[in-house]
Amino acid sequence: MDIKYTTVSVTKRLTALFFGAVFLIGLLFVKLFYLQIISGNVLQKKGMSQWLRDLKNTALRGSITDRNGVELASSYTSYDLYIRKADIQNIDAVTSVIAKYVEEISEEEIKQKIEKYNYGEILIAKQLKKEVVSNILNEYQSGILFSSSTSRNYIYNNMLCQILGFLSSDGDGQSGIEKQYNQYLKGVDGTTYSQTDLKGTKLADSTSYYINSIDGLNVELTIDFKIQQQVEDIVNKAYQNNAAKSASALVMNPNTGEIISICTYPNYDLNNIDRSNIEMLNTLSRCIPVADTYEPGSTFKILVAAIALNEGITSRNHYYYCGGARIVNGVRINCSRRSGHGPQTLQQGLNNSCNCVFMDLIQQIGVKKFYWYLKELGFDTTLGLDYPSETKAVLMPESLVTDPDLCRMGFGQTIAISELELVNSVCAVINGGNLMQPHLVKKLVDSSGKIVYEKQASILNKVFKPSVSKLMNEMLEEVVSKGGGKYARIDGYQIAGKTGTAQKYENGAIAQGKYIASFIGYYPADKPEYVVLVCVDEPKGAYYGGVVAAPVAKEIFQAIIDTRYKEVEANIEYDLSQKEKDIELPNLIGMTLSEAGSLLASLNLQYLVSGNGARVTSCLPSPGTMVKEGDIVLLVMD
Repeated sequence: MDIKYTTVSVTKRLTALFFGAVFLIGLLFVKLFYLQIISGNVLQKKGMSQWLRDLKNTALRGSITDRNGVELASSYTSYDLYIRKADIQNIDAVTSVIAKYVEEISEEEIKQKIEKYNYGEILIAKQLKKEVVSNILNEYQSGILFSSSTSRNYIYNNMLCQILGFLSSDGDGQSGIEKQYNQYLKGVDGTTYSQTDLKGTKLADSTSYYINSIDGLNVELTIDFKIQQQVEDIVNKAYQNNAAKSASALVMNPNTGEIISICTYPNYDLNNIDRSNIEMLNTLSRCIPVADTYEPGSTFKILVAAIALNEGITSRNHYYYCGGARIVNGVRINCSRRSGHGPQTLQQGLNNSCNCVFMDLIQQIGVKKFYWYLKELGFDTTLGLDYPSETKAVLMPESLVTDPDLCRMGFGQTIAISELELVNSVCAVINGGNLMQPHLVKKLVDSSGKIVYEKQASILNKVFKPSVSKLMNEMLEEVVSKGGGKYARIDGYQIAGKTGTAQKYENGAIAQGKYIASFIGYYPADKPEYVVLVCVDEPKGAYYGGVVAAPVAKEIFQAIIDTRYKEVEANIEYDLSQKEKDIELPNLIGMTLSEAGSLLASLNLQYLVSGNGARVTSCLPSPGTMVKEGDIVLLVMD
């Protein structure tokens, strides 16, 4: 009995030992698999980090140029100086040489930095120029290391500041094109590796490894520097002269969607950014034509007229009647001229910017068809501009639109769009009917000059008939030559366009005395190549688009003609004998609207009314001012 028991016990123990050994060996293999296969790369990097020291060589950031190669933003290489304490043979010699060429730091300060750390690389100075580095290395080398970095320079300071954008402290794009194309502009950093012990001492007979950086791509914009430079000066002057909250302009090629010029004032200096006031920086760096929406006012009538013509529900000579207002579902909606324009054609309605004509048109179009066109024109989404922070139109839900709402949309109220959306949709009206994709970047080019990417003109939608474009070009040219846009006229050249005066709202109510004066136009009228939009936000004094914004647009058109059409001679003649007669504005103060209106009409002067008082309390221009026949007089009736 005893022998049998012992044999069984030994067998069990051997079996247990066998399986225990198998289990332990299995665990060993699992551990080896984990260390070598799963965690191999991580552990290898940790091991290398203990005997390799690295210093980053920052890639040179690509430049940003205009369409003709004019450099707008550039980068230059600078160097950061380090000391590897373990390799220093003579501290006094090192500190003396560095202090000799780096004026910003003294020998004592260098010694304090060295004494503070016992191993590794110690940063001594940043952003040194190449000649400083060469001078130091010519006199002393042991223990001194340099890593390259890049610094950004904006050649024209404030110019295009909202479009170009700026970098973070880490060298990444934080706004504008710098942000949108950051991955292409920044390039790929390189690294210098050297073999050291744990204290950072370079190993004898060790090898250093140098991985070259790859420079970033250069970005070529669609912007024309010569035009941009003049547009900036003109818009800044308008901003200052009108004591406005802001002023902006956008110039686009209607046939390609290329943005030729764009600016907003006030602005800021890209080379001297105040980051202490983030709210102010966000405001100044905001590109209003792209990022903000507003009620466009009468410039929107271009779209309503084009839609009505495209649908065949009106014609250039179709007659309407303006009695000064329309009553829609019991709601009175006034025309800009409350005494009424009387009977007039569609052409005359555009010339006079008559609200009643466009209320009639949009009612004929109807909500469903109107909203279909809004979608076709891209108002229900962003347009895909290659720029961050693009906004889209604010539209009332179609199911909630009442008849009075629709009528107000007919003359650019109860709908909010961006300046970019207005320009792009007007381009579709005048270029033969194509809605183009707007863009700011023309090419990406590498450091050798090879084109890596080139943007092609892209049609988003075919919206209007070519015949409608041709007719609208004729009609809008007459608005400038004979109608309310005449202050944008350049004698001898075919300018077309439309004025706009938009009310502003605060907390859901009309903000009294606050307007956006605007003008959108183009040249040449028969074959448009440049579309110009000017917006002046909250001008002081006169605030009508025809008086405030149209003259600014005229200056921009003149700059474009002088820059790009020097060989084109003036070939359009206007009969100015009757329209340009000088008139001394009579004293209208104290008159009723009927009396003042009759007197102005007899002098062939137009007028607009502000306020609901019984008599004229003031007017712009003031009495005694010399004006010309056809000019607009603002009657204030408080």
